[in-house]
Amino acid sequence: NGKMKRDERMVKNPDVKVVDFGNATYDHEYHTTVVSTRHYRAPEVILELGWDHSCDIWSLGCILIEYYLGTTLFQTHDSKEHLAMMERVLGPIPTHMLQKTRKRRYVHRDKLDWDVHSSSGRYVRKHCKPLKNYMTSKSLAHEELFDLLEKMLDYDVTKRISLDDAIKHPFFDAFRKGHK
Repeated sequence: NGKMKRDERMVKNPDVKVVDFGNATYDHEYHTTVVSTRHYRAPEVILELGWDHSCDIWSLGCILIEYYLGTTLFQTHDSKEHLAMMERVLGPIPTHMLQKTRKRRYVHRDKLDWDVHSSSGRYVRKHCKPLKNYMTSKSLAHEELFDLLEKMLDYDVTKRISLDDAIKHPFFDAFRKGHK
């Protein structure tokens, strides 16, 4: 559409195809400590708190925001920096998670042990901002997307939206109406 902004993208086909089950496991099977692509890795995986299918919801949230931004949200290869980026975007990691982790080098006095004045700290401050600040429009579609993202990127796995509820989220209503 010639009237659209150059960088604005439209979804033409919302169908999703899962193509790689190489590391898939059943709930009753052994779970390795570290799973997921680095940039999409959930905090409970990084902190080695155990994981289940809800870490896939986190990963999907990271993929959705990547589609929106055109770049990965958590662009790092260091676990502590990754956690610092999460805090910058989503707020503090809950104390109970930091208290439970065996990764003690990430924690000091029940907080993420992170020096905001280090070169890495400056990088995080420069490249990360609170989630809502990434929103480029206040339109309903954008508001609904960011509401869904907040639910997908909830630190607390018991509060993180389920796949069933995510699919029913109002953000997807327009896609459902367009594909009936």
